[in-house]
This record gives sequence, C-alpha cells and structure tokens, in this order.
Amino acid sequence: MLGHKEPIHSILEGRSELDEAIGAFVIALAERVDRLQDAESENDVALLETLAQDLAGEAEPLGYPQLAAVATNVRLACQAGKSDDAQAAVVELTEIARRIRLGHRGAA
Repeated sequence: MLGHKEPIHSILEGRSELDEAIGAFVIALAERVDRLQDAESENDVALLETLAQDLAGEAEPLGYPQLAAVATNVRLACQAGKSDDAQAAVVELTEIARRIRLGHRGAA
C-alpha cells in the first residue's frame, strides 16, 4: 500500500453539498496527522487512540474509507497495547494523508 504514489480523491467528490466540508477536512489533515505523530512519538496511547477514532469518524462520511480504515487500525492497536502496530499504522496513515492532500485542489 505504501508503494502507491497517485493522489487519493474522496469517493464523494462532486457532491456539491460536501465540497466545503471535504475541503476543510483536507486542509486540516496535515495538522491532524502531526498531532497523531506527536502522540505516537510521546507514547501517549490514550491521546493517540482518541485522535485516531476522531479522524476515522470524520474521514468515512467525507468519502475517505481508506484513511478511516487505517485510523481505525491505529485505534485498535492502541486498545490492544501493540505499540509497534500503532506506529506502523501511523506511518501508513501519514502516507495516505499525503496522497489525499495531493488529490485536493486547495490543499496540495
């Protein structure tokens, strides 16, 4: 999965009622990923779990199921006490977020 470099677009792209919400989500994504990375590097499992759960909950209804799935993997790894799995999922999430930003006209 990490080998793919093409941009990721929302599967709901083109629904005018979601354009503003998708744009705001993508523009804030880099900062949210930074917070996830900080929580992971500081071994703040509770914060990492919460941030990942929040991200998954927002990504799915905005048409980013791949991001939601990886954020859920971060949360599940935190719950299971598997820090290596959580770290690997954060790395994957970071790459997916980068590709999402590439796919959005206002956030690249």
